[in-house]
Amino acid sequence: FYMHVLVSNIAAYIFSPLCWIAGLCVLGYFFRKKGLKKACYISAIAILLLFGNGFLLNEYAKSFQPNALVLRPTDKYTCGIVAGGFASPAQDGTGYFNSNADRFIQAAKLFKQGHIQYILVSGGNGKQQMASFKEGAFVKEQFVILGIPADRILVEDKSTNTKENAVNSKVLLNAVGLKPPYLLISAAHHLPRARLLFKKAGLDVTPYPCAYIAGVGIASAWDFLPNISVLLTWNVFLKETVALWWYR
Repeated sequence: FYMHVLVSNIAAYIFSPLCWIAGLCVLGYFFRKKGLKKACYISAIAILLLFGNGFLLNEYAKSFQPNALVLRPTDKYTCGIVAGGFASPAQDGTGYFNSNADRFIQAAKLFKQGHIQYILVSGGNGKQQMASFKEGAFVKEQFVILGIPADRILVEDKSTNTKENAVNSKVLLNAVGLKPPYLLISAAHHLPRARLLFKKAGLDVTPYPCAYIAGVGIASAWDFLPNISVLLTWNVFLKETVALWWYR
């Protein structure tokens, strides 16, 4: 667990253009040779202009993540698999929905519309310091509050990452005898890697993207100006891109 946390924290810095800029500025400050100073500062400005450009981010996001899936009334799936990571432990041991909660909303909507017969919540805690909190149990309770029958909600609460989500979901689906087709409901930027890992685990899923963080907005002239939020959003796409290449 702690190694996983360490790797995640390191990755957050490695794939951060903002950290690259800061590092180059620090190096430029300490280098004595004017040529090296100039190279560092010019590189920092180039990274700012490139990775702070919202237009370029949106274009990359469009090519990387799947388009929104528009379902017809007759489209039916036996199960909607909801990747975990959208509920977090509170300090008092209870839970709360975090910024990834759109996949919960979409799963509930798809069930109410009759597109999915069952919901499979795949994800444990992932935070061993709060071992008393189980995301799957918390999420199931929230689905029941919305009127979804408890016997239509499957919970796989052992996974701590996407690869385990895939393997453990297959085991559970086989155990209860639910046959495909399945929907995989997750954030748009996460689905390319998630779909690959589910396929490697032997589950052919149809991706249902939600929670778009780039690639769907209307472009404007302001997108070409450097923006700190764009720099931070690149972290997500760079990390997912490298992870996708790694698992391939």
